[in-house]
Amino acid sequence: MSPGGTENIAHHRSARRIDGALTIDLEDWRCALDPDPKADYRSRPKPSEEFLRTSTKTLLSELDKLDAKATFFVLGEVALAVPEVVKDVSRAGHEVASHSPVHLPPRMIPRDAFADLLRRDVCVLEEITGDKPIGFRAPYFALRRDEGWLLKILSELDFQYDSTVVPTWTPYWGIPSAPKHAYFPDFSDIAKGVDGGPLLEFPVTVWPSWRMLPGLPIGGGFYMRAWPRPLLGSFMRRNVRKGLPLVIYIHPGNLESKKERVVAPSMRDRLSQYAGAGRGLSSFRYLLDNFRFGTIREAFSSELDQLKTRA
Repeated sequence: MSPGGTENIAHHRSARRIDGALTIDLEDWRCALDPDPKADYRSRPKPSEEFLRTSTKTLLSELDKLDAKATFFVLGEVALAVPEVVKDVSRAGHEVASHSPVHLPPRMIPRDAFADLLRRDVCVLEEITGDKPIGFRAPYFALRRDEGWLLKILSELDFQYDSTVVPTWTPYWGIPSAPKHAYFPDFSDIAKGVDGGPLLEFPVTVWPSWRMLPGLPIGGGFYMRAWPRPLLGSFMRRNVRKGLPLVIYIHPGNLESKKERVVAPSMRDRLSQYAGAGRGLSSFRYLLDNFRFGTIREAFSSELDQLKTRA
């Protein structure tokens, strides 16, 4: 990689030709509502086991129909509540990675406690699947450019990659100046790439707009429902043609057409949970019909191999 991490890491696709990685944040949408700034990580609402079993069954069925694979970022409290669901995901050939111990921005948990809880989650996921997780994504994509402490904890726990950075601006998250391709993040400023390091960053897909302007968010979730499908497909195909493997995300709740109404939802919750809810499942099927998806390990196998070579 060139100085500053401004060029793509060389991409040599695996034998199973794919357009990129599909990622699924395995969580209960009720636990992912806008958090109270004073929320205590020790008293978070518990996920619904029934919802997790039913929604994961739907996801696995849809993926199996088109032989698509995905990386499931599993919330720690989900793994503890329904280990058999996580085992089903692994048995179906999908990658299991970590989505943090509880659904809160990591900065809302004391760092020592976060490291201890994440270490426990790694052991739990490895016990369930027989494979130690190597990937991580923070809830809410909550990672600021000055929060390299989180990546440092990940590297100390032998994670090989993070996929939290969204290289554009939204009212809720994003690092607009971050690279739009796989890179080694500078722990002192996550928006910058360096020549090497202990951890790779695989940013969520955005439309690579003109020059230095922030890209358009197209990576999944609400945007999967909001963009007209032909336009969304065009944006994604442009990334693929430019040699930028897709990193698309969805949540189980994105496929629910009818959800119970929460009291006084925030604007974020109105958009992310309810706007265009009836289009969620059909939009997901559109993506599976039009693109070939694999796990992050598959889509970025050469990058991860380079990381092992550097070790």
